[in-house]
Amino acid sequence: MTWGIEFKSDIFLSRQSYLSKSDVEDKIKEISDSISECESKLMMYAIATPKDIVSAESSENIIYYISNEIRELVEEHEELIIERFKLNQYLEYLNEGGKMIQSE
Repeated sequence: MTWGIEFKSDIFLSRQSYLSKSDVEDKIKEISDSISECESKLMMYAIATPKDIVSAESSENIIYYISNEIRELVEEHEELIIERFKLNQYLEYLNEGGKMIQSE
């Protein structure tokens, strides 16, 4: 026998509306593709030579430029992960027999 914590959570999908379960699945796929794109860009920054990435006009601030780009990518990646998590929770609710909730 296992033990754990069970709780209910309210999740708010801000300014989103879905007409069917397949709409939610499509949005999850779209977000997953964006996550993969962010991860690819982060890998590119990890293996590239700074001079290959930074444009000539930004060459004086290579460290700042790359640091800023990576920070923005990580923030976007985190936001996408959270959004996908919320939509997966909604999809799980729908798969368990829940009804589509329309925005008011």
